[in-house]
Amino acid sequence: MSIELPEKFENIVVNSKQEWLDTRGMTRDELRTLIEGRVIRDKEVSPKVGDDAPDFEVEVLDEHGKRTGEMFHLSSQFGSPIGLIFGSYT
Repeated sequence: MSIELPEKFENIVVNSKQEWLDTRGMTRDELRTLIEGRVIRDKEVSPKVGDDAPDFEVEVLDEHGKRTGEMFHLSSQFGSPIGLIFGSYT
């Protein structure tokens, strides 16, 4: 495969310590191949600037962070500005 990686990914490959690679059971070449695959997939399927956001569905939480069973579809807000915050709240 061997493509030119963006600098931030090239730095990950080059600067990964052998101990870190060993704990993941991979060689530096295997890490490079893994990251190359990710970069290629991102270029092929990731939305581009100006594209519509892909639709998705998530469960609505109550004010205490408990599950409600109610589902939210991004497409239900089409035409309205919306801000999305992704993170872990556990």
